[in-house]
Amino acid sequence: MEEIIKSDALGAFLKEFLAVHRNERVVVLGTTCCGKSTLIQEISEARDMDEEIFPLLTPEEAEYVCQDPWTPEIGETMNRWVRERLVSIPGRPFFGTVYIDCDRVVFLKMDLELLKERCAKRGVDITNALAMQKEIEETLPKDGVERWVLHVTP
Repeated sequence: MEEIIKSDALGAFLKEFLAVHRNERVVVLGTTCCGKSTLIQEISEARDMDEEIFPLLTPEEAEYVCQDPWTPEIGETMNRWVRERLVSIPGRPFFGTVYIDCDRVVFLKMDLELLKERCAKRGVDITNALAMQKEIEETLPKDGVERWVLHVTP
């Protein structure tokens, strides 16, 4: 399923979606600066993938995945570690950048201008954000898991 949604309506949409699917394992994916941190604060049962994975990494592993610029190799390594170390749980949706086994996945695909604006506000390199968004989109499941692509617009 694909939908276009305004950024200011995203929180309400996700709250309703997650309430309907509260007995399922849901993963919400999006690149940096797409609003995941804000959404996590608004959704009490939400889990932050970064907050759960980084304590499980060695200092050397954390240093490696936090390099700049971001590369597909770094993304591949982080994806592998997240999939090996984290588990989705019904009623506790994960918000992050790595697809893991679940019943439903929601991909927040950001409008280019909106992403540029948010990256500029946070001092984040748009090139890294776009590379990460592309990586997420390419790793979405093709079969077996219901996937929603939300085209987030200003």
